[in-house]
Amino acid sequence: YDTSFRQWLQSPTTSQKPLPPGSDELYSLLAPKLNLIKSLSDEVVYHSATYKILFGKYADPSLQASFKVVKNSTQVNSDNYIQTSVLDAINQFFAIENWTFGQKFNFTELATYVMNTMTPDILNFVIVPKMDVGFGSLYEINCGSNEIFVSGAKVGDIQILDSLTAAELKTTQVISSS
Repeated sequence: YDTSFRQWLQSPTTSQKPLPPGSDELYSLLAPKLNLIKSLSDEVVYHSATYKILFGKYADPSLQASFKVVKNSTQVNSDNYIQTSVLDAINQFFAIENWTFGQKFNFTELATYVMNTMTPDILNFVIVPKMDVGFGSLYEINCGSNEIFVSGAKVGDIQILDSLTAAELKTTQVISSS
């Protein structure tokens, strides 16, 4: 299910969103192993996870964002290479084995991961909400105890810039490079 869900998110076509496995399917998949370790009085309830999609067109509008990347002009890389490499790093960060249910998303962790992965090709990496809610509103996102984060970002959500400006960040504050 995880694989098919992530493939659906990245699909360029509007294919059908995969349905989560039902209770019976989860029971037949997991019960044989769990029955060996649970006690007789334990009762296990099987229900599917809920994905909380971040950033892309399938995300809730309040969670949709674009990423602004300042490319290092001393490196010889195409914008397309930078965009696809940044997207790969974002998708690696959101791999299912890196998350637990109910875990909080902190953009600073994603930014650190992307910057470490992309050094020396990029100089800066920020997130800007698509809704007019102000710069910084997506720096921390909570999810429910039955939810797990997944990125819906695509190459089109990543913008390559020469520098960051207040207009690019959708803020009215003056940005100083000193």
